[in-house]
Amino acid sequence: MSSTLANSREPRISRPANLRRSNNRALLQLVRENSPCSRADLVRMSGLSAPTVTAAIADLEALELIEYLGEGISSGGRPAELLRFRPEHAYVAGADIGGTRLRMMLADLDGRPVAQWACKLGAREKDPVSICHLLRGGLTQMCAQAKVSLKKVKHLTVGAPGVTDVARGVVLSAPNLTGWDEVQLRALLEDQLGFEVIAENDTNLAAVGEHWHGAAENVDDFVFIAMGTGVGAGIFLGGQVHHGSAWSAGEIGYLGVPGMPREPLEMHRTGQLESVIGGAGIEAQWREELDRVTRVDAELRALRASQIFDRAASGDVQGKAVLKNTARILADAIATITLLFNPSLVVMGGGIGSHLALCEAVGGVLAESDFPHPRVRCSVLGPEAQLYGSVALSLQAMDSKLLG
Repeated sequence: MSSTLANSREPRISRPANLRRSNNRALLQLVRENSPCSRADLVRMSGLSAPTVTAAIADLEALELIEYLGEGISSGGRPAELLRFRPEHAYVAGADIGGTRLRMMLADLDGRPVAQWACKLGAREKDPVSICHLLRGGLTQMCAQAKVSLKKVKHLTVGAPGVTDVARGVVLSAPNLTGWDEVQLRALLEDQLGFEVIAENDTNLAAVGEHWHGAAENVDDFVFIAMGTGVGAGIFLGGQVHHGSAWSAGEIGYLGVPGMPREPLEMHRTGQLESVIGGAGIEAQWREELDRVTRVDAELRALRASQIFDRAASGDVQGKAVLKNTARILADAIATITLLFNPSLVVMGGGIGSHLALCEAVGGVLAESDFPHPRVRCSVLGPEAQLYGSVALSLQAMDSKLLG
């Protein structure tokens, strides 16, 4: 037996400091999950001795992570003192950079939103530096709204509409924004804010949000499809986002469309699927359908994609034609994903994707398959899915930092 293998099998001895930190972390989690609770409750739930629990409580109280609430209700003897986790100890923020709007959310350590902020992006406000300034301004306004010191905000997760290298915090390409190629978004924001930032793809964040508190709660293998200005997917496998080897997993907007000429894949341009069933593509289909009809007024021609699907749901012939074509093209893309990853659920989101008529139409097409097909559900969180996903990732990042 080699010495390396022999050493790997020797029991690891926990140093007292490491053991104490481990106990503190475990007890903090118990207080968070069962607040308010007593010291006796913690002894019972943790299996640790009363002196160990008392020492941990003292440590956590000194860090201002927990506090005593006073005596609870007596069950016959002396009433126990109750403890609670202090979610106001620190705050995290989430942000979603869209093609036309910037949105933010501020939440406490329980994930409870305490403030939100949004602004429209002008033509001269979409470059990376301007976006970073707006994000700092939005964070300041949210803190003022919630009466929270900016110093108590400890983490931000921001979603970008493009291929994002999460490890480096770099937005590799965002075709629907100007000048967003190889943008060091994390570094730019950390320099401005002075605390840790995660940069992630916006659709991946929406998937995280739906898994945390939405349509995919307790579902560990699903796909989130975002349809709005663009088209993308967040692929959730084994309880976490699948990024791929080069961070481009889920960029389904670049899939080919059956019956159309093959196009080269160019990261800095809109993909074929997105050009056909993204917002502009759906509206172009609508105008083509109207061209077959005489005497169509300008107002009807100017309808947006979601309004077109509204008309389809009401029985409009041209609207139904557009809906049917869009659903079949999207279902073909989902069928390809299903053959590769076999998810149990597809969550449809975005301003267009979450339309009930589209969800039902896509589900109907998928049901024609002999292969096991995923259930199709509309997003529960709607346009806030990205923000909830951002908050979830920031809370996860904070968990390891609360005890220093």
